[in-house]
Order: sequence, then C-alpha cells, then structure tokens
Amino acid sequence: MQTQSAFSLGVRNMKKHSAVICISRADLFSSLSPDALKKIAAISTHQEYFPRNTIIRQPGDGKEGMIFMDEGSAKIYSLNEDGKETVLGVINKGDYAGQQSLFKEPNHENYIQALQDTYVCSINRDDFQNLLKKTPDLVISLLNNFGEKLVAAETNSIRRNSMNAKDRLMDYLVEQSQKLGTVRFTLPLKKKDLASYLGTSPETLSRQLKLLEKEGRIKVNRREITIVEN
Repeated sequence: MQTQSAFSLGVRNMKKHSAVICISRADLFSSLSPDALKKIAAISTHQEYFPRNTIIRQPGDGKEGMIFMDEGSAKIYSLNEDGKETVLGVINKGDYAGQQSLFKEPNHENYIQALQDTYVCSINRDDFQNLLKKTPDLVISLLNNFGEKLVAAETNSIRRNSMNAKDRLMDYLVEQSQKLGTVRFTLPLKKKDLASYLGTSPETLSRQLKLLEKEGRIKVNRREITIVEN
C-alpha cells in the first residue's frame, strides 16, 4: 500500500518509488524471495513527509514498527527523568530503524526527530505480525537471517567498546565516510549530540578531533570532515 500525503506532493515532485526495492535494502529482508518481499511491501506505507525538526516517532504515539529513510536524516534519542537527551544514533537516506519493534511487544521509549526535511517509509508492527501468522515460511527465513545479523552486531559492539575515545571517534568517522561514499562530508550531528552518541563529553570530543587532525588522519573545518588516512 503506497501512500502519499497531499502536503508532500506540494513540497516536491515525488520520484518514482518502488516499495519492494525500498524494504529490500534492509538487511533483515535482503535475502528474502521476491514473493515474500511483495507480501511485506503490500502492508507497508511509503514516503510520508516530515519537515525539519519535527518528531517522527515518540513514546505513546501508537506507531510501533520499522521505519526506512527514503530521503533526509533523523536522530534517535532518549530522555532521562531530568529531561536530559542522550543521542543513540543517526539514520540517513537508505538507513532504517526499529526492526526489533516488529517482533517484540510495544515498549517504545525513544524519540526520532527529523534533522532536515525527511521522507519516511514504514511497516506497522500489528500488520507485520498478522502477516507472519499467515506465512510460516516467512517466519523461518526471517529468524535465520535475524540470527546472523544479531551475531554480527554483537561482534561489532564488543569491538567498539574495547576502543578508547579517539579510536572510537575515528571508527565512527570512517564508517560515515564509507556509508556516504566520500572522504569529505558534514557531520550529521551537532558535536554535543555526537559526543552523547559516542559516550563521551563535548570537551573530550573536541580534543580528540584536534588530536586526529594533528596526527594527519583527518581535516576539520567546523562540521566538515575530510578523511586523510586510507
């Protein structure tokens, strides 16, 4: 089910969009058969428009499920009891988030906020669960694929947790460079948000950026980063 709001149509000329190709970009669905992808595409919603700084998802909004970034970018964050924000990640064009929400009981505690004008595609948890009940073969395929991705994610988490602040920052910058396909890019997060995401302080982040630049591994021009090392 591909939907577009009248407002989004007024904002831009909508590009041709394939629901099947959109959801197949997610690792969870990438190895599924064309028939299985079509079934999932049939319950998905596509190209919902969110202006910059608007909330895409928040606790208690009843929108449990998985989202895909068709265009734009967004940050995922949580708030503690004092209202302090902790950035958990950034999703850019082609990224996705919330795949675990398709399988577990609704307990959505995080916020997702558009960092720029953004178009989002999504799969609702209840619709997905109903589809699984009707297609047991799909359940087996997803479980096998999900298990492989879980092991890979755990390995990557252990690797990053063993790094010091400087190496963790460099690892993040290289990852962003590879994801965007360019050695020069603008940090998707403000430095205070990036520090929160990397589990450090803004002061430490600034020191590590200067140190990496002094070592000749990067060049920094405000929020623009250039990767120098191979």
